Amino acid sequence: MVAYSRVRRHRRRRMWIPWVVFSLVSLILLALMWFGWQVMNGRPIIPSSIDSFMPINGKAVTIGLRTAPKSLDIRNDNSDELQQALLENVYETLVNRDENNELKPGLAESWNVSSDGLKYTFNLRHGVTFSNGVVLDSKAVLQSLKQGITSRYPGYEALENIKLIDNTDAYTLKIALNSPDPLLLRRLAGRAGIVYDTGALINYSNNALGSGPFVVSSYKKDDSLVLRCNNKYWGTRAKLGGIILKYFKDDASLTNAMSSGSIQMAIPLDGADNNRLATLPQVSLVKGKSTRVQIVAFNNDIHSVFNENWIRIAASYAIDSKWAIDADANGGVQVGGPIDPLSPGYEDLTNVLPFDKVQARKHFSYFYPRYYRTMVLLVPKNKVDLGKKIADAVSSGARAKVDLQILDQSEIENRIRDHKYDMALSSINHTLDIDTFVRIDSPYLFQKHDSQEAYSNAISSPNVAGYLANIKKYARNLSENAPIKWLYAKNSVVAVKSNIEGYPKNMTDQLLPLRDLNEK
Repeated sequence: MVAYSRVRRHRRRRMWIPWVVFSLVSLILLALMWFGWQVMNGRPIIPSSIDSFMPINGKAVTIGLRTAPKSLDIRNDNSDELQQALLENVYETLVNRDENNELKPGLAESWNVSSDGLKYTFNLRHGVTFSNGVVLDSKAVLQSLKQGITSRYPGYEALENIKLIDNTDAYTLKIALNSPDPLLLRRLAGRAGIVYDTGALINYSNNALGSGPFVVSSYKKDDSLVLRCNNKYWGTRAKLGGIILKYFKDDASLTNAMSSGSIQMAIPLDGADNNRLATLPQVSLVKGKSTRVQIVAFNNDIHSVFNENWIRIAASYAIDSKWAIDADANGGVQVGGPIDPLSPGYEDLTNVLPFDKVQARKHFSYFYPRYYRTMVLLVPKNKVDLGKKIADAVSSGARAKVDLQILDQSEIENRIRDHKYDMALSSINHTLDIDTFVRIDSPYLFQKHDSQEAYSNAISSPNVAGYLANIKKYARNLSENAPIKWLYAKNSVVAVKSNIEGYPKNMTDQLLPLRDLNEK
């Protein structure tokens, strides 16, 4: 029996041997097939992540920021802080924007648009590669656009109007639309225009791979992001060996870091510590422009008294935009309509429904005070004094009670979305949100025929001139009907050491191109 058992065990072992050999051979064949595919497609054999996480070689500058990205996956994360860190640094777009928000060549060195606004031809730059050495050509652009549209990445919903994308040769891309979209080029200067190496095998949550002047060297969630100079960059190389983006919980901590010398540049969020920053030796506070607009939102839902046009106009007269600018340590520029000074179609509308106590009382008096019931005003915790001024002005003009509710900004946004308020102090970023008042899923939807018609005429224009003419009509109509009280376009503020040059000044809350940054 013992001998028989030994024979059975021996036979079982011999039966497993072919399977082991088969598995090993299969793995080797798969590896060879992968190796061949990589070589045939001009792809690197060594994973890109190995090349990325290398130390900085040369001088580095540390920049203090307030809001840290939750991940590095720009495909699925729509936050300004992630765009601020990666766009134009690691990732590049088909079309680019300069510091004044004007369009300029990006990965496409030029383009042509047909007279009917339905056909776009993009001429791509030659000699461009991703940081892993893979060639960036029209195939890469086509695959990026198709992947973004089919995967419904943030920002790509605006490209559903695309009828056809075709790469006629390695450096020519053609896009055909179902209907004109005069904002297409601007859309392709944002997230929807990012060109990815769609075949790269990387973990997008903690890494990034693009064609920009930097690569990700390291990332510590809620703490820091280190960018290293991309030595394979196709264009003018970054002037520094690397950039360290360091994130702080408040302006005071950021100022302490600037004072100690651990950071050389800072972008304060609310300006609470600007006075102290300005007193630090060899530190300058530089103000620029932003597309972010501070507003008082009026709930024009049928259940709110602000559904009445007369009452919205009265409240607009009652509120002085200068109160809001004075309450912001970073300051800003007064606006009277939905388009900020950096965005296309801007027109000075500050003379429409300006601050006027007499007009406010006159319009409020159209209704008896008891009609107003108690009006609810939502205000963020860092704007309490401003909230009190607004509440007092509206209460005095309407001779009615205003319930001032102080909340976190996230809760205010939730209440606005659910239409559970009458007035709310908030902000809107108008870079590509000009449809805020006509989009059916927007909490600010304003259903007035004249403004909706003007927007429709603008967005269906086959050329930019037609768009601008009609979008100005749209903006003025909105301003006159006051679905919102537009207060001011916020300033961008940069605190910088005197030995730092080449830094951006405008729109730094959402766009921070750092290729030209240098330490003298």
